[in-house]
Amino acid sequence: MTAQNGYLLIADISGYTQFLTSSELDHANPILQSLLQAVAEQVGEPLHFWKLEGDAVLAYSTRAELVSGDLLLTFCENLYNAFAARRQDIVANTTCPCRACANAGGLDLKVIVHYGTFEEMQVGPVRDLSGADVILVHRMTKTAAAAETGVRSYALFSDAAVQAMQLQAAMEPYSQPFEHFGEVSMQVYDLARAWDRFRAGQERDFLEEADGVWTCRRRFEAAPQLVWEALTAPEFKLRWMDQVSTMEMDNPDGRLGAGSVYHCGHQLAEFVYRVTDWQPFKYFSTRIKDPGREGIELPETYELTPAAGGTGLRYTIGRACDRAGNRSEVSEQEAVGFLSEFWPVSFDAMDAELANPS
Repeated sequence: MTAQNGYLLIADISGYTQFLTSSELDHANPILQSLLQAVAEQVGEPLHFWKLEGDAVLAYSTRAELVSGDLLLTFCENLYNAFAARRQDIVANTTCPCRACANAGGLDLKVIVHYGTFEEMQVGPVRDLSGADVILVHRMTKTAAAAETGVRSYALFSDAAVQAMQLQAAMEPYSQPFEHFGEVSMQVYDLARAWDRFRAGQERDFLEEADGVWTCRRRFEAAPQLVWEALTAPEFKLRWMDQVSTMEMDNPDGRLGAGSVYHCGHQLAEFVYRVTDWQPFKYFSTRIKDPGREGIELPETYELTPAAGGTGLRYTIGRACDRAGNRSEVSEQEAVGFLSEFWPVSFDAMDAELANPS
C-alpha cells in the first residue's frame, strides 16, 4: 500500500433515517435509489467513485489529479444540483398518497470534503481506503453545522481542504471537536443558494457555429471535466497556451464563473476576455477585446461534447462589433489569422498536458 495525499468526499442524504422509519419501504427504497443514482452519475474524472455506503456516495481524488480547487467546488454544486433536480421531479410527478412519496421533499443532501492522507486497501474482492483522515471525513458527516449556521443544504470543507483548494468563495467558518482529533476548523458553503442560481439561470450567451466567423474543432482523449479544467483554470492554461507568459484573473465572486475576467499576457499583446456564460463541463462563452482597437469585442464559445471515451471541443468566434453594434471586419480577419495558428499549436500542447499531467 502506498500513501497518497488527496481529497475525500462524501455526499450524504440528510433525513435518511427518519424517512425510512416513517415510510413504506416498497416506495421509500426506490426513491432513495433514484436519488443516490442521480448523485453517483455526477462522479467522474478527476473524482473516482469510492463506494456506496448506506445513504451516501463516496469519492476521492489525488492532489496531482486536481489542478484547480475551483473544479472540486463545481463538482460539489453539480452533485447537489443533480440531487435537487431529481428530488423535484419525484415530488412533481407523483400522485401517490403514501408517506414515502409525501415525505420525499424533506430529504436533502450535504457534501463533506476533507484533504489528507489515505491508503488504498484490498481485502479479497473489496477495494477500500484507510487512514486517520478517512475516519475524520466520516466524523464530519455528524456535526451541528446546520443548526449552528442555519445552512441546511451545505458543503462542509475542512480547513485543510480549503487551503489545498486555495478557495476564496464566500463561506462561513465553523468548528467542532472530534474524539482523537481535537478541534477541527471547517468552512460551510451554501449549496441551496447555488441551486437557486442554477434554476434561475442567466441570460444564455451561446454562439452556434453557423453564427460565427470561424470555428476550430479538436478531439481530446481526456474526460470533459478534465478538458474543462485545462481550458478554464489559469494555472493550467499557462502550461499550454502558446507564447503566453502571464495569466491574471478578476473574480468578483471569489471564484471562476460568469463575470470573471482573464488577463492573458501573450508575446504579441495582452488579451482580455470576460466570461459571459458558464455551464460547467458543457460550454462557456466569453467576449474578448480587440487589443488593437478600443471598444471592439468578439464573442467566443467553447463547447464540450463527450465523444467515444474522450471529449470533442468546438471553439467558435463571432462577429467583431463596437458597443453601438458597428461591425469591424478587419478585426475579425486579424483574429482569425492569429487564432488559426495559435489554437492548433496550443491544443497540441494542451493534449500533451492532459495525457501527462505535471
